[in-house]
Amino acid sequence: MRKFVVALFSCAVFSAAFVAVAPSEAEAQVSGEAAVAEARSYIGTPYGAYGMDCSGFTSAVYGDLGVSLPDDPVAQYSYGAPSEANAGDLVFFDEAGYGISHVGIATGRGTIVHSSTYFGEITESSIYDIPGYVGAVDVA
Repeated sequence: MRKFVVALFSCAVFSAAFVAVAPSEAEAQVSGEAAVAEARSYIGTPYGAYGMDCSGFTSAVYGDLGVSLPDDPVAQYSYGAPSEANAGDLVFFDEAGYGISHVGIATGRGTIVHSSTYFGEITESSIYDIPGYVGAVDVA
């Protein structure tokens, strides 16, 4: 019986070393300005097969800042709390009338940084130049 207890204790201690620890609330906080600065650092990166689509871009930006986002605009829309498109918030569009099809990062100044099929790269555009605004989400 003693060997069993020692073996069980050893397994518990060994496996505890591999348990992932969630980041503290302070570590998970990302300022909107930091998200915008990181997003702008991607401007000029190609769109598509050799670059990033819109949700891949937003996922990469927030991943760089320690926040894990799903790589799908619909999933990202349900990830955070609704907001007013403040700096760093994700903004969503229904460009074709079939549901959320595009996402970008609001700058807080009437523009978004996004991966654009039209320009073929990550760019900054007026939020009013993109049709079908759905809403914004605060994920930080």
